[in-house]
Amino acid sequence: MSASSCDESGHGRVTCRGCGGRRLQRVLDLGEVPAADHFPPADSPVEQAETSHPLAMDVCADCGLAQLADDDTRTAEPRGVEPEALTSQAADAIRRVGEAGWLAGGGTVCEFGSPHGGSWMPLLADRGYHPGSGSADVVVDCFGIMHDADQGAAFRERAAATAPGGVLLLQFHSLGAIVAHGQWNALRHGHFGYYSTPALVDQLARVGMRAVQAWRFDLYGGTVLVAAVHGAGDPGPTVRALLDSEAALTDPATVGVLQDAADAQTVALRCWLEQERRAGRRVYAYGAASRAVALFSRAALNSSLITAVADASPAKQGRRMPGTDIPIIAPQTLVDAAPDRVLLTLGDLLPEVAARWPQLAGRWVVDDEFARPARRFARSRLLQNRLHELVPGGAHTYARGADQYPETMPPVLTHGRGCRVWDVDGNDYIEYGMGLRAVTLGHGYPPVVDAVARTIAGGVGFSRPTALEAAAAEDFLALVPGAEMVKFAKNGSDATTAAVRLARAVTGRVTVAVCDQPFFSTDDWFIGTTAMSGGVPADHAAATVRFSYNDLDSLAAVLAAGDVACVVMEAATATAEPDPGFLAGVRRLCDRHGTLLVFDEMITGFRWAAGGAQAVYGVTPDLSCWGKAMGNGFPLSALAGRRRYMELGGLRTDRDRVFLLSSTHGPEAASLAAFRAVAAAYRSEDPVARMEHAGIRLAAGVTAAVAEAGLADHITVTGRPSCLVFGTADADGVPSQAYRTLFLQELLRRGVLGQSFVTSAAHGEDDVDATVAAVRDALPVYRYAIDARSVAGLLQGRPVAPAIRRTSAPRRVAGYPVLPPRISSTSNELTPAITDGSASPIASTSARSAPRSTPSPHIPSGSATGP
Repeated sequence: MSASSCDESGHGRVTCRGCGGRRLQRVLDLGEVPAADHFPPADSPVEQAETSHPLAMDVCADCGLAQLADDDTRTAEPRGVEPEALTSQAADAIRRVGEAGWLAGGGTVCEFGSPHGGSWMPLLADRGYHPGSGSADVVVDCFGIMHDADQGAAFRERAAATAPGGVLLLQFHSLGAIVAHGQWNALRHGHFGYYSTPALVDQLARVGMRAVQAWRFDLYGGTVLVAAVHGAGDPGPTVRALLDSEAALTDPATVGVLQDAADAQTVALRCWLEQERRAGRRVYAYGAASRAVALFSRAALNSSLITAVADASPAKQGRRMPGTDIPIIAPQTLVDAAPDRVLLTLGDLLPEVAARWPQLAGRWVVDDEFARPARRFARSRLLQNRLHELVPGGAHTYARGADQYPETMPPVLTHGRGCRVWDVDGNDYIEYGMGLRAVTLGHGYPPVVDAVARTIAGGVGFSRPTALEAAAAEDFLALVPGAEMVKFAKNGSDATTAAVRLARAVTGRVTVAVCDQPFFSTDDWFIGTTAMSGGVPADHAAATVRFSYNDLDSLAAVLAAGDVACVVMEAATATAEPDPGFLAGVRRLCDRHGTLLVFDEMITGFRWAAGGAQAVYGVTPDLSCWGKAMGNGFPLSALAGRRRYMELGGLRTDRDRVFLLSSTHGPEAASLAAFRAVAAAYRSEDPVARMEHAGIRLAAGVTAAVAEAGLADHITVTGRPSCLVFGTADADGVPSQAYRTLFLQELLRRGVLGQSFVTSAAHGEDDVDATVAAVRDALPVYRYAIDARSVAGLLQGRPVAPAIRRTSAPRRVAGYPVLPPRISSTSNELTPAITDGSASPIASTSARSAPRSTPSPHIPSGSATGP
């Protein structure tokens, strides 16, 4: 078979196999799996080369044809034995076609055979048909056309073979059945087309034929036989019924649920096999079918889980399942082994094998039983792909990026209420993290919504300050007694950068000392110190130095240089509380060296207390920066501080003025109204107490469940009760992105969405208890991965990666080519615009390529506290 064409970026076909259109959408990606039709000798070593073939399905948005995306395999398939179910169906099909009057006169016949074997020719010969030259009266194609890489040419060839008054009998495994039954592993190398009736009728029309009658069969869960003739016109009523029932199959999102079935079945099968192994039961399988190859590969099966696979084909016996060490044996050998369980990879064979080997009664387990996805993410995946086309990174915030979530589970949300959110697929989740910690009162909190609705009816932005600005400023300063003036903005980075600028103006110094905490700003002075420093002049980053949290000596050493304008730090974090005397010591050191102290209260504000961490720990900074929860999700930030410093940005100073903050939308009415409603809630209620109550209950429940599962060394819950995070470690107790992703994956399956366990005041006891139940249900999967010392077969897709890292690897998304070379500023040589640390541009990586560690020195593994 021929290799498919690839575009210049190396990520697959760009034209439809049927109509030649260019609007292909990926609906199923199985990564790289062994060739489905190459069964090596049983005594041959398992080669890495066996797992180097991409296997994915695209749907054409123009003609609706589902098709194999790429195929670089070139192997010959050992001929299988035709099952009784197929031969019986062939006889039934000929009978029904004859009864419909299509086989009344005898004549010539042409058959386009399938490489799987079997033929209708003997059945047609009994009705007076014989092979002829030229076009034939009857043209038969039983599962053959799907094996043609050029689908358009294949339909033209069959149309040309059909005589002007003849009939084309085309039988195919229905895409409708494939989708309805989650038969994702119908996708395989060498199978280039997968037909819904609408797509098939479209392909026939393109070659001047119309479908006039259709028959349905139970074979393979749903097989369709269509009779087509030359000429235009309306389809027959049986065809029309299928067109109506399968109209949704031209929607890529409908077909895309196969990805969810693939992921669910793979994990469920692997877990079942692990369970059987623990129980001491021996599992064999029956059916070395090509469709089983991808399943065995994705589940990372080996002979310790499945001892052997029996198959009736002598050509396959003595070989092994591709990519595994599992041998293929004769059926009698299976019977003689008397296994405890037999996994049947072809459900249609159950009546046949059950009757032939009654000794195995009660031991058969059909693999399709595991293909029941609890949740579907097809529309989210398609919309996420569209976002990658429109928005760099596919999200406007790096911490919200798809690379922060399991690869096949990137929920794209539509709305939320309280602590629950919904995605475009209709899934609902209990959410943690709550908008990157920006929502403390719950989504759609009625007092905030009502206040905003009342306010915006009178306008949002004006040419002069409003009374609302004064009222909001008074509310803020009442909550933060250590602050004497405040200026509002829209995002936290603007506020922290304004604080740095102001401190430099006050002190006449340049250097900024930042604590070794994850994130402070998107601006050059900070982002230039991270792994993602592209575009930042080196001297900008050089002006920022670091010191260690809870280490006064490290700060003293930094300040001793005498040129530090300000110290920027969080007073506390989710995982680090200040040691006794630490913050007071920081205050004293800053005063001694004439350095301004800046507290970043983005997370601690309204979560530690309404007055922030400074109110909790009793240390007042010179300046403080606020954001996130100020507006319960509405965009608002603030710079607050001592009057003598803040006035340098105003009109009551004799010094040179500082361009502090000046934003068109900083004081817009909607966010200020939201803030005033938030401030009112914090005055009249106790949201922090509710957050902490939920957090205490959640931490206790999860910790108990983890301990019961024997995973206390591998999953931990830490942090302030209102700001919990979870840690995930591998079998050696080392923090692991792969195991973190597995945990996220299994929580998503069970309706929990969150990169942390950060609560809100909307998290009630029922929500917490449901979360603990979801964790408890997910722990066996994690346990299997720990025992196997690998997430293989359990984690679907690549692990998450730090939000801030130098390269897009290890979660590069296939798409446009890398940037072209540019002229070096220091020579006349061409240099790559983007490199991975070598001399060549970053190459496009496979959608399931092996993960490559790209750690950031400043962003903890899995951190989502940044931009």
